[in-house]
Amino acid sequence: MQPTITIRPLRPAVAGDASTTLDLLISIEPPQRPPDLQTPQRPPLNLALVIDRSGSMAGEKLSYARKAARSLAAELTARDRLAIVTFDDEVQIVVPSRPVDSALPFLQAINTIEAGSTTALFDGWLAGALQVAEHLDAAALNRVLLLSDGQANEGLTDAAAIAEKVAGLNQRGISTSAFGLGAGFDEDLMGAIAAAGDGTLAQIESPAQLADLYASELQGLATTSGRRVSIGIRLQHGAELVDVINDLTVTSAGNLQLPNLRQGQTLQVGLRLQLPAWTPNQPITGIRLAWDAPGVSGRQELRQQLILPVLSVAELGELEVDLEVAEQLALLQASRDRRSVIDALDRGDQGAALASLQSIDIELAAMPQSSSISHERQRLAEQRQLLASDRNLSRKRLRQDVLRSSLNVWDGGTNTQQD
Repeated sequence: MQPTITIRPLRPAVAGDASTTLDLLISIEPPQRPPDLQTPQRPPLNLALVIDRSGSMAGEKLSYARKAARSLAAELTARDRLAIVTFDDEVQIVVPSRPVDSALPFLQAINTIEAGSTTALFDGWLAGALQVAEHLDAAALNRVLLLSDGQANEGLTDAAAIAEKVAGLNQRGISTSAFGLGAGFDEDLMGAIAAAGDGTLAQIESPAQLADLYASELQGLATTSGRRVSIGIRLQHGAELVDVINDLTVTSAGNLQLPNLRQGQTLQVGLRLQLPAWTPNQPITGIRLAWDAPGVSGRQELRQQLILPVLSVAELGELEVDLEVAEQLALLQASRDRRSVIDALDRGDQGAALASLQSIDIELAAMPQSSSISHERQRLAEQRQLLASDRNLSRKRLRQDVLRSSLNVWDGGTNTQQD
């Protein structure tokens, strides 16, 4: 079974007597399991759980972290491998990678984890990644689950350098999810790690959410049919790419990196093209979707081509827009426009930040008020209120919203990838 690609223009034609600005929504639907089939066996998991045990984790945070780790170990089977790694200024491999034929050794070891001092985040991540690498399995999903409540302040601390290391191991098949806990973690660093690691980003405001987060992550891994997903845009006959609305990472091959293919989660990509006067029956662009499928050797790929009717400018102007496409493009734009709010906060200009939030809401207010648009406007209203009371938490939520269009983002149990 393969995913499906749908290319939908905002207006279903282009001009033959003038240039055209063409807005497109590319929807990627992962393969769905037929309802009459039994639930297939999920791929085996090769995991490393890396837990921050720096001094700021003492008390309730570490207690919940231990409890959630015990829940995670209890959910795995003998087909899976798990390593437990902790870090403060030093790294400790609490349980080297081993099959989970019994949860007891993990439970006993997890109970010994105690808080320490500073935060050697990169060293902790690297130790976990090496545990996964020692047992790298092409048929399995190989992932590091990194949990931290603080800033990287020991060893390698530069976010770009850390992300580069994470991306390098992702190319070898080891992905990374980044979970920020509480009010003190570095949301820019954790977002960069999740993006480079092709994993999940989570902001956990209460440590009581950890068990639900781990359960969601396991469910996501169980329904993953493709990772290292990329989309290539191959423009033809003078068409130019003006904008990609999503904040997507560009791969070394010049393609756009997408989140994992997960059952039930549609991926949306918004594009703006500029076309010269167009000739009938001429392809506008080719789309190539590529991914790695667990247990299948080699890159998988799917291709799609776009050809649209050609009309005069006058005729084109009379066409109705596709309201669903307009809505999805507006939601993607609203996520991206939050970057200007973050920029204003970083300059210390709270008035400009509030004005930017209001500007985003005004744009959405002009749209038909569907449930998705209303929900987004409610998020904006909550962010305006939060901005006045808690700048730090406001910035974290804004960063999470910016990244929704390019990452798997966990939002208190609700995946916020727009669909």
